[in-house]
Amino acid sequence: MASQKQPDYRINLRWYRIFYWPFMLPIALLLALFNKISPVPFKIYPLRIDRVGHMSVNQEQFLCEMEHGLYPKEFRVYVHRDRPANSVMLDILKRVMPVRQILLPLFDVCHKMGGLGVSSMDLHNSPGEDWNYLIYKTPQHMFLSETEEQEARKQCKELGIDPNSPFIPVLGRDSSYLSHLGEPTDEMSYRNVDINTFIPAMEHLADRFQVIRMGSIVKDKLKTNHPNILDYSFSGKRTELLDVYFSAKCHFFLSCGTGLDSITSTSFRLPVLYVNYIPPSIVPYFRPGSMFILKKYWHTKEKRYLGLNELFENHLGDAFSPSTLNPIDIVVHDNSPEEIKEVASEMTARLDGTWIETKEDKDLQKQFKAIYKKHFGDFQVLGRIGSKFLKDNSYWLK
Repeated sequence: MASQKQPDYRINLRWYRIFYWPFMLPIALLLALFNKISPVPFKIYPLRIDRVGHMSVNQEQFLCEMEHGLYPKEFRVYVHRDRPANSVMLDILKRVMPVRQILLPLFDVCHKMGGLGVSSMDLHNSPGEDWNYLIYKTPQHMFLSETEEQEARKQCKELGIDPNSPFIPVLGRDSSYLSHLGEPTDEMSYRNVDINTFIPAMEHLADRFQVIRMGSIVKDKLKTNHPNILDYSFSGKRTELLDVYFSAKCHFFLSCGTGLDSITSTSFRLPVLYVNYIPPSIVPYFRPGSMFILKKYWHTKEKRYLGLNELFENHLGDAFSPSTLNPIDIVVHDNSPEEIKEVASEMTARLDGTWIETKEDKDLQKQFKAIYKKHFGDFQVLGRIGSKFLKDNSYWLK
């Protein structure tokens, strides 16, 4: 059986193993013996850095779990098997986690030998499921340095962005990034959006804020001439530092739930507005202060949308791929431009403290959250679904 093709972002060690294995194998075996008798074992953990979102979520959750005593006392060091999706985020991680990349060959030997009690994939393989909400009970661990902030502010001014005025990054997922990596895109197609359906919301926000379209590799240019909207992805001045800075210093992040917005919500504990979000089973992971509206599941034969109870009872709450949904006559519909604009307006009003919530709004929110309580128990919804969206799409509560 042919070996699986190694991802392009993986650091290729295959051609060097013949040189370091003879030296590292005895060391690995000695460490394995040491760990059996030592009260404080030596462990090597690989970081998850091949995707920006995982660079934030996996490491931050791991740090919070350690702080809450969920891991035994160990002498821990870290390596990375992959090239970083963002080198600035890797620099930030190195300030709080002792990365000793010189130990990558030792990790490789231990990992290939089944771990030997020396290497652990717990951090790398973490699904990011913060069931105990530790991230939101623990102070953040990641910060930009003063030098990074000064350089980022300089780059902002070169882009025409005033770093002293509030700004809102906007990110819409499409197939371009995965295509660039040479990875299949069909199974993720229902997570994609048309960024130009965000334009009414972006122009509404741009009357008060600087609005910055994010994304390192994107398909379509923005079709707007609003002077306060920057198509940063096509500016020719995009940098990894600014990707992090905009995510870490924004008023809030408007996104469909992909990559960079995790830096905002998880690393820097700032609010995110999720639109066109799918699947609904992930909603309980949203931080307090976040808002969201969901993509809609349309039954093509019955000509109706499916509600939350129906999705969860039929084990479709975490389904988002065409291969799962289309054979059972379900397709996914995006949010309309008007729905996105409406919830963006609510988000700004809530952050301003000017939003007036009616009794009907409160009752609908309670009904929505009660459905999650029914199916998820204590894993509750801490964010808020858009008020008008829920009012206009009451089928979610059936």
